Amino acid sequence: EAPKEAPKPAPQEAPKPKGTLPKGFETQQTQTQTPPPSTTNNQSKSRSEQLEEYEKDYLQRLEQERIEQEKEYQEQLRQEAAEAAAQAQAKASSSRGSLPKGFEAKPEPEQPKPSRGTLPKGF
Repeated sequence: EAPKEAPKPAPQEAPKPKGTLPKGFETQQTQTQTPPPSTTNNQSKSRSEQLEEYEKDYLQRLEQERIEQEKEYQEQLRQEAAEAAAQAQAKASSSRGSLPKGFEAKPEPEQPKPSRGTLPKGF
C-alpha cells in the first residue's frame, strides 16, 4: 500500500515569523500602549508625605472657596446698596402735590420684615 500524500496548501506570499500581527493590527497596538497614569509617584512617597500633600491641596481648596464666597457676598452687598439708592432716588423724585398750610404729610409706613418662618409648637 502506498501512503497517500496530503494535498499541499496554497502557497502563501511569504512565510511570516510567529508572533506578528497582520498589517491592520500593528497601528492599533501602538495606540493602546499608552503609559499608565503615574501611580508609581504616589507609591514611592511615604504615607505622611501623601497626607501632607493632601492637606495642602485641601487647605488651598478651602481658601479658594472662602475667597469665592467673599466675592459673592461683596457683590450681593453692592447690588443691595444700588437697589436702596435707586429706591431713595425714586422716592425723592416722585411728583406730589403741595399740602395746604398747617398740614403735614403722613410718614409712609415701614415695610414689614420678611417672615423668617414659623416656630414649632410649644415655643
